[in-house]
Amino acid sequence: MRRLLFFLLALTGAFSISFPSAATPTPDDGLADDPLTAWIQRNGGGTGTDSGQKTGQVQNNGSIANLELVGHNDIGGRGFNADIYAHKGFAYIGQWGFGISNFPKFCPAGDTADPRNGVKILDLHAPGLPIVGTLRSPAWTSAEDITVFTPLFGPSQGRDIAAVGLQACFRRDNSIPRGLQLWDVTDPRTPEKLGFVSSGDNIRGVHELSIVQRPDLVTRKQAGKVLALEAVNFSQTFDAAGRGDLRIVDITDPRAPAEIGNWALREIGLTNQFTGTGCFARTFGHSASATADGKTAFFSAFDAGELVLDITDPTRPRFVRRARYPANESGDMDTHSADVTNDGRFLLVQDEDECRSNDVKNQVGWGYLRIFDLASRDANGDLVEIGTFKTPHSEANNDPSNGNYTIHHTAQNPAWSSTKVAISWYSDGVRVVDMAPVLSGAATTPIEVASFVPPAFNDPVGSCACLGNSAFVWGVVVADDGLIVISDMNSGVWVVRETHR
Repeated sequence: MRRLLFFLLALTGAFSISFPSAATPTPDDGLADDPLTAWIQRNGGGTGTDSGQKTGQVQNNGSIANLELVGHNDIGGRGFNADIYAHKGFAYIGQWGFGISNFPKFCPAGDTADPRNGVKILDLHAPGLPIVGTLRSPAWTSAEDITVFTPLFGPSQGRDIAAVGLQACFRRDNSIPRGLQLWDVTDPRTPEKLGFVSSGDNIRGVHELSIVQRPDLVTRKQAGKVLALEAVNFSQTFDAAGRGDLRIVDITDPRAPAEIGNWALREIGLTNQFTGTGCFARTFGHSASATADGKTAFFSAFDAGELVLDITDPTRPRFVRRARYPANESGDMDTHSADVTNDGRFLLVQDEDECRSNDVKNQVGWGYLRIFDLASRDANGDLVEIGTFKTPHSEANNDPSNGNYTIHHTAQNPAWSSTKVAISWYSDGVRVVDMAPVLSGAATTPIEVASFVPPAFNDPVGSCACLGNSAFVWGVVVADDGLIVISDMNSGVWVVRETHR
């Protein structure tokens, strides 16, 4: 296994992939409505001429500490790999894409004939992590975010359901579907498409999502409900009905999902979503998560910060408070996503801050992890930040390495550890930290105990040289058996595990 790792860490090869021709979609308005797209555009992408290679900078050839490599699958060298989820021995990896007029290659799923496209399902316990199934995406969409769960209620109770967020690469072309697609993946090798609920016209669709199961929502027909919390970027601005960026969908019957509630930033006075601070000045819903009981939602809204909502009545979400950033950092917040710790005591907030060169905050470097005490309240009644975690790269402002060193996502699993958190950190790979010192009150900073940075691969899509010569870890999830499953935008799926378990 270690010989395989050494071989892979020696790889520096670039891919050159051409997608079969497809009809050019309706030109879009070039809206960069997520931070990664904006970062690529600022760094030279969107011209259609980039090879995906980067020269003249330090090459990142990977590293590993206190972990061992289990397997790797490059997903056919397709590139633009997005988030990842693991469920019952299988991994589900999404596919990114965005719309730039006249350059359809940036939306790889535009060509539905390419067998590499769509959400790929991998067998985590077979040699080579083979692809065993596909959740096919419609043309000109991206399927970034996936969650797989077993419903406790409804007609699909006990089965395995995949929820996939679909976004239109070209939002003004309303012939392109966008919304929430549900699949039965009880047999991952033969997935069955179930229901779909549209996000509406003129918007991208579902950017990120989470699932909550509510035994308290009892009806005459059901002992409880299953809900999807969706972040629909810029819905408040572009949705014809003016619905908010948070959508709540009843998916108790996955063949007939129905939107039952929404919440808009205008409820707290934010009416212009193109205001904010820094190089990506936006206020929009990027991610939504919840407490274990599904009654409190955490809505990550970039320069609007981290917002706490009461969704006890999911048809009428209500703003409660903020996770209050320090005063000198409360403008350019870039709040990307948040997760509650296993014990329910702390909120882990991830800031996707890619504005290191012109950051107006009194903080140098890239985005990092913030820790809030859920029981705390300041004078305004808001949550109090009690700690942070940064990698050495994310603290720097002049690192010679190519790459993007902001945090992206966190992953926990109580079957793996009650105190550890795995963090995807783009070009810093995956960091595993132990929250035990924070949980005990002995410290305010977790301890890094393991890490894995995949070897550098160039961007197979050729979207931007800024993606080349570096790891680009988008997502991480920890399976019940302790396997740490990683998605790299360029190089595919990697699986590692701790060496000292």
